[in-house]
Amino acid sequence: MTVSNFFLNKRIVSMKSFRFIFILFYFFTGSVCLVYSAEQKAQLIFSKMSVHPGQKIEIPVILNHVPNMAGIKLALKFDKDLLTYVKSEKTKTTASLMHIVNDKHPGKLVIVMAGARGVSVNNQSIMNLFFQVNKKISKSVDTKFKISELQLMSDSLKELDYEFKIHPIHIKASMNTQSLSDKKIESKKQPNTSENSKVPPKPKVKSVPTQSQVIPKPKVQVNPPEVTAEKLKQTKPESKADKK
Repeated sequence: MTVSNFFLNKRIVSMKSFRFIFILFYFFTGSVCLVYSAEQKAQLIFSKMSVHPGQKIEIPVILNHVPNMAGIKLALKFDKDLLTYVKSEKTKTTASLMHIVNDKHPGKLVIVMAGARGVSVNNQSIMNLFFQVNKKISKSVDTKFKISELQLMSDSLKELDYEFKIHPIHIKASMNTQSLSDKKIESKKQPNTSENSKVPPKPKVKSVPTQSQVIPKPKVQVNPPEVTAEKLKQTKPESKADKK
């Protein structure tokens, strides 16, 4: 065995060992990525919103980190005094899935979606929910959806782990109720003078009559002037006999 053959065989061995080490490193990094993806849970997200009374709003149901969703069952609860359910629509992401929405009970929704093949959902809306905000809301308030049940299934009929990110919906107070509340505050400040009021009305002060009003003035009688015979003669018209 010559020296050149010895070095050649040694080089071949080193190349094989390098390939082996590279293959081990590849499988190691792949297994780490698989473990990390397996630990990453699916997320159900309701975004933060600010709305006005009487407004019709669209609320997307967002899912994240779901590589192959083939089915979902979602039970929601909401404040029926603030929101009224109108309708729901699928998105392009879940167009291939069948869906059913049960809204028989006010303040509750049950959404079921299923399909033969799974769909990949990454920070996308699977369904848009439409609500009508009630018109008369006296004070601004924050409300949240409550998740009473959630099931996520993959196309291999494996149940997926999940977590929630439910942000509040801020509803502003209506203008009419604000003006009415201001009027009520002003009316409370002013004294109540109605008949049903518990506070007795102030007594009326009677005016005291003056002396001129009490003692009547004496009436002055004017006597007619005395008529004498001479004045009667002067005023009496002359007859025809006197003229002759």
